[in-house]
Amino acid sequence: MRHAAQSTLPTHAQLPDEPARRARRRLVPTPRSRSLALSALSALGAVAVSVLAFAVPQAAQAAVNHNPVGTLDSATVTATDGSVTLTGWAIDADAPKSSLRVEVRDNGAYKTAVIAKLARPDVGQAYPAYGADHGYSIRVPEASGVHTLCVLASNIGTGVSGPLGCKTVTVTNDPFGTVEANAAAPGGFVLSGFAIDPNTTSPVLVRTYVDGKYAAGVWANQARTDLKTRYPASDINHGFAVNTPVAGGSHLVCAYALNLGAGTVNTRFGCVQVNRATAPVGSTAAIARVGASDAIAVSGWALDPDTGAAIRMHITSDGVDRANVAANLATPATPSGWAQYGGQHGYSTNVALNANEHVVCAVAYNVGAGVNSSQGCVRVLTSGAAAPAAPGSLTAVPGSNAITLRWSPATATNYPVTGYQVTTSPGGQVVTTSATATSATIGGLTNGSRYGFSVRALNVLGRSSESTTTATPTAIPPQLTPAPVSTSHYVRNMTGNLATDAAMMRTMGATDASYNPSGHSYLVLLQIGGQDEYDGGALLSATARYVSYPAVVSGVKAYLDGYSSTQKASAPLTLAIGTNNDVDVDASAGVSWARNIVNPIAGYAASMHPGTIIAGANDMEPGFSANVTDTRAWLSGYLGATTARFVFNGSADGCSTSNPGGQCNNGWSMADLQWLSGGAAPARTISLPQIYNYAMPMQWKNISLTGTNVGRPGIYFGGPLTEVTACTQAGSCGSISNVDAWNQLWAAISSTTATSQSQMPHGTDLRIN
Repeated sequence: MRHAAQSTLPTHAQLPDEPARRARRRLVPTPRSRSLALSALSALGAVAVSVLAFAVPQAAQAAVNHNPVGTLDSATVTATDGSVTLTGWAIDADAPKSSLRVEVRDNGAYKTAVIAKLARPDVGQAYPAYGADHGYSIRVPEASGVHTLCVLASNIGTGVSGPLGCKTVTVTNDPFGTVEANAAAPGGFVLSGFAIDPNTTSPVLVRTYVDGKYAAGVWANQARTDLKTRYPASDINHGFAVNTPVAGGSHLVCAYALNLGAGTVNTRFGCVQVNRATAPVGSTAAIARVGASDAIAVSGWALDPDTGAAIRMHITSDGVDRANVAANLATPATPSGWAQYGGQHGYSTNVALNANEHVVCAVAYNVGAGVNSSQGCVRVLTSGAAAPAAPGSLTAVPGSNAITLRWSPATATNYPVTGYQVTTSPGGQVVTTSATATSATIGGLTNGSRYGFSVRALNVLGRSSESTTTATPTAIPPQLTPAPVSTSHYVRNMTGNLATDAAMMRTMGATDASYNPSGHSYLVLLQIGGQDEYDGGALLSATARYVSYPAVVSGVKAYLDGYSSTQKASAPLTLAIGTNNDVDVDASAGVSWARNIVNPIAGYAASMHPGTIIAGANDMEPGFSANVTDTRAWLSGYLGATTARFVFNGSADGCSTSNPGGQCNNGWSMADLQWLSGGAAPARTISLPQIYNYAMPMQWKNISLTGTNVGRPGIYFGGPLTEVTACTQAGSCGSISNVDAWNQLWAAISSTTATSQSQMPHGTDLRIN
């Protein structure tokens, strides 16, 4: 396909300086101005001294232009070989019938020259005395890149040689393409997409490299009908799918297209970060008693990433093998993410057990690298009527003089569960809950003493075996003096590489917890950045780096794991995951932050780190791009999509330091900020306002008074947010210390009964990464 930089026939040659350009507009006749006589050409040298009289009496005198004139009409790129064809015309008044030599320069360097002798009827019609044979067409081979091509005409006789024009073109000779998908396949991944060499319609060779080492190659010759519309100069046979062997773990896989034509490089046109599992994967096994029989039915699907063949499933009861079957049955649908493995990986079998309570498990046996993988276990009962199975997943959350126990519901075959019995030792305290309960709080305990707990399920036939755990209640006194300062983060160093980010975030969490002493509660803010709802992720704070929501969740889970590994006793954590009102801000974005970020992390914390509180957070500022209406909508969306808490960590730009109820910057009011920082959901909101100077505490006292003056609850201030460390790292901005900020905020809200509170437990300082 030709890509032309076209122009109409110019009226004059381009000159190197503006006075000469103005003179030539007056002096040089154009092919459209057919009434102009050749004698009308004015003299042009270093200085233009005469002008052409258009349609003037014969007695008028005209100077003669002795320099060549003409045009560069077009510069057309030919995709098949990367050449550029330049066309135009050139004449010289001192030799009207002579054909001039014209040369081409590329970015100032000489390329080639021809004689301008091609027929140009339009020129001959405009300049009859010269004739038509003054055109040129010059083909210039070019390398890939941007080229400014100028055409110069050589002078004959009096005058000087000069430029006819310049045009800038972009030449693409090197192959190009796109990696559009990567899918797990036996022993590696299949990368697919397309690759094209613009100099040929033939297929190009695509090669993949894993961590910089050659892995596989394939010709990009698969039919892709969509390419004809996108790249008309090419044909449709340029798709590829290359099966690339990849070892277990995280790897960078890159695709290269090998050059065929005038190009100079083999183009790397796409890379993907992959993380290949080696242990078997599958669905959570369905394990259930068959009616009132002694048989237990077990079914599901499983495969090993190292092979497309069926693997073996071992069914165990109480740790002993009871069956060994092949996972080779047709699955109802191709397992998501494993399309390259086909649909024959299902299994289904029954095992007969004696009359008792059993733990039945399905274990997928590994092939190649990796280890055997459990696909799920269920506690079941066999033979006739029986008491329930024991409740599962028992966890304990310490409190002051109390422990909260949580469990998953027990199963009962013939008669439903009627309740749960919780026993505490020492002391023998027994609490019975309802049939639907999955938690119980045991009070009256002594802080610092270790207790044991057992939970049994009850029905009309009896009670189950017990599930047990231990825990120690802890006391945290009210915080009436500056709280120990926790470290919060502007998270700017996540990359989207799950393994790399997990290691970094885990270390960050462990470091943060190690500095937080016992006897206090802590709030840590991970300020991620603005929401990019179109791409389903976040733009990291103060950067243009995009990270997907699943990658953010993975990183924060790793932070929790690291924090828990060094967390002191009696030092509970509230972890807030923050966005801002500066990118995508509306009700749907609030729902998205709850469902895609907060809820998954809260679920993980509940199961893996009980006692840790997860909250969503938002740096809501009048100075950011979203208006107050959209910001309020975001909060409504968030609160309706989760039961998690909300941490407000915004600012009070332009609000009064002396009076409540006024206006702030950009159409926001103090009433708006009161609603956002606590008024919308008083029982669920922790206000963590930015306290960077000595005026801000008084702003927040008056914002709280804005609510209490009309009968609303006062804002609950968890403590101040400062950025001393971040400002030091950035070498700009400024912030008072967190201890100073705590004292100033505490004094401000304690100065009136309406805004005072019993304690202010937190203080946290932001750092970058």
